Amino acid sequence: MLTIFGGIGLFLLGMAMLTNGLKEIAGDALKRWLNTFTKGRISAVFSGAVMTLLVQSSTATTLLTIGFVSAGLLTFMQSIGVIIGANIGSTSTGWIISLIGFKISLQTMALPIIGVGVFMSLIAPNDVKKFGGVLAGFGLLFLGIDLLQQGMGSAQELISFNAIPADTFISIFLLIVIGIVMTVIMQASSAAMAATLAALFAGAIDFEQAAYLVIGQNIGTTATALFAAIGASVSAKRTAMTHLLFNIITAVIVTIIFPYFLQATKWFTILIAGEFEQTLGLAIFHTLFSLVGACIFIPLMQPFANLLMKIVPERENALTRNLDDSLVAMPSVAIDVSFKTLREIIIELTKALQRLITMKKVTIEYEKKMLEVEEAIDTTRTFLDGILVTSKRERLKLISILHTLDHLTRLIKVLREQQKVEAIYLQEKMMQQWQEILTMIEDKISQEEKMLDISLLLEQTSQEMAQERRNKRKQYFERSVANETQLDLAVSKVEALLWIDRLVYHYWRATARMAEFQSINEDSNHKS
Repeated sequence: MLTIFGGIGLFLLGMAMLTNGLKEIAGDALKRWLNTFTKGRISAVFSGAVMTLLVQSSTATTLLTIGFVSAGLLTFMQSIGVIIGANIGSTSTGWIISLIGFKISLQTMALPIIGVGVFMSLIAPNDVKKFGGVLAGFGLLFLGIDLLQQGMGSAQELISFNAIPADTFISIFLLIVIGIVMTVIMQASSAAMAATLAALFAGAIDFEQAAYLVIGQNIGTTATALFAAIGASVSAKRTAMTHLLFNIITAVIVTIIFPYFLQATKWFTILIAGEFEQTLGLAIFHTLFSLVGACIFIPLMQPFANLLMKIVPERENALTRNLDDSLVAMPSVAIDVSFKTLREIIIELTKALQRLITMKKVTIEYEKKMLEVEEAIDTTRTFLDGILVTSKRERLKLISILHTLDHLTRLIKVLREQQKVEAIYLQEKMMQQWQEILTMIEDKISQEEKMLDISLLLEQTSQEMAQERRNKRKQYFERSVANETQLDLAVSKVEALLWIDRLVYHYWRATARMAEFQSINEDSNHKS
């Protein structure tokens, strides 16, 4: 048993190193791939499968998908396709183990690979070190499989599956539950699959028992996403629910038609290998499981998406629905999500200010909207505090975001000042002009036009407002000295001018920093 635990531990460690290394090497390329090749249903499924095949982790694909949905780069419909594809891509582990793992001496192969990988990680140049981590992870993965083989061979007497043959409803249910528990405990479907293949190869279980375990493991693999979605964004919850329902419904269908499914598996295995090899057959069974699910769900994506949106509705503060703490592990995605959140905050602030100017008083609706915006700004600040940038480009983008957040915070303080209502009455003409500009801003931001155009418009407006403030301030005080107006009224009008000036200035600077963010993004895209 200790050998089995050690094998699982080495396998999980190797898988983690392999996944992290591959994500580091191909992270930006995978993001561009996902953004480019997910326009249709089939292309989204294909993208999810290829990405999971490359990084050897459906969890990594799921997290990246959540990030792109949150950032507005993928629709929820597209994300469903990617998740379906990730399920197909996750079957690659079984293929690798069945085709390589039981046909050569894994220990003989793994140890040199681990040695080379570790030395590369320690002494190689920085650009090469990440490849060393991938090699070491690959070697540890196969060393873990070797230990699993040894452990399963000696554990046949301790672990007997003879008591639960796959011929009754109760025993089938127990096998599926065991598969679920295996994946939940190991927190990796690939490790559970490796253990099942090792047990099948050692003769500890027969093929039908292994197949039912795999069905359970496909359900159990959703546990990680479900745990991660607790307290997370709506996007994360919907994605986790997509994964869960896809695997449960597919598992029920495959269990019902199991005898026919088994015959199809054996037919494909003989077609590929010339005879029925059980370990290869189990990899084929796993792949067919995901393909059947894909064939069922791809034509029904729209009604499936509608169902999920009813099951997981938007939470109360829609402004922060995309700020999922799990995205902090992917700085570039987390920063893009923050940008989108700040853009939505500006839209809501603009609407609230337009309503204030129109109503000429502070309404309950205005106060409620301002509280939502303040809460969203606080939540965004907390979210940004957890991001650890790893590149110069990410650092510059994050600095732009923080400057934007600072100006929005100052803008909120301006909107909380008492002069806001006085300014509407005392500087009515100027506020009407400002309202027309606010309408243009709302339209441009809602249509996702470049922030540079909006910033230039606001820069001109701010300069004009500042000049108007200087001119009228002088006029008000001159009229007060000439006894043409009361000093208190002149002071109130000047304070109203100063309030408008600060308001427009922080609007301009917030959008200027967002334009700076987009400029950094565009420069990066041109270079890549």
